[in-house]
Amino acid sequence: MNPRSRVVATAAFFASIFCLAGSSACAESTAAYLSPNLKVGERLSDVFSKTVSIKGTGFNEKVDRISGSADYTVTGVTPEAFIFDEEGRYDGHPTHGVTHDIKILQDGITNCYKGKCAVDDETSGLTFNSLLWGKAPDDIRAGTTWTVTIPKPWEIGPAGTEQVRVVRVDPLNDVVALTRHGSGSGPSSDDQYRQQSGTPTQITTTAGKTIDVSVIPGQTTWRGYTTICKGVIVSDEIMVQRRVTLVSKGGDKFEGEQRSYTLLDLSQDTI
Repeated sequence: MNPRSRVVATAAFFASIFCLAGSSACAESTAAYLSPNLKVGERLSDVFSKTVSIKGTGFNEKVDRISGSADYTVTGVTPEAFIFDEEGRYDGHPTHGVTHDIKILQDGITNCYKGKCAVDDETSGLTFNSLLWGKAPDDIRAGTTWTVTIPKPWEIGPAGTEQVRVVRVDPLNDVVALTRHGSGSGPSSDDQYRQQSGTPTQITTTAGKTIDVSVIPGQTTWRGYTTICKGVIVSDEIMVQRRVTLVSKGGDKFEGEQRSYTLLDLSQDTI
């Protein structure tokens, strides 16, 4: 290691230790960590997976999994939005090529495509989403906390409240690590989509019979750990757990526990 690199590495090491201590001297502007600062031509790639498991008495454990990858190219940056070309692939499903002109609005919670905009309620994504993370204080350091009210169901969780805590800040690289713990009740947006589309959940009883059931959710809790660099999600993991009652059209009822978790990682060090 050359002298200059040694000095930089030593400074980074002590800065990391110092900021883990939670000193007010380490307080940094939140925008540097959580607000995207993307440029036209930048390319980002991530890999992701999602698992949903229901386990209980009287039926075989039901497990659904999906995974894939996504490549993004920044094609425009305006005061209103970041604009991307996206090419995604879900494993085991046909690919559909590049989708052009996807917008992530600067409000941090809205995505637009072909003039249609919607709140992004996905559990994780490319950039910091204030729907699920709330509004952080203007300055943060290790130990900073804030409470989030999530006003509507999201992908694998319900409306509820969440406590966010800053675990670590790296001012040299604009990296922050956050934990989140939350609870709520009611359906997730996945539940709502399944109900609206008329898609039932299928289980196989221990007697070997496959039946359609509706899922009635109970109290839900979740916890997660996320690393963010300059507003871009570097890694994100979250576990959601809840009690559920499964009810068939014939009136059969089964009690169980559902756990859902998602994993997302930036697959290229491009930021």
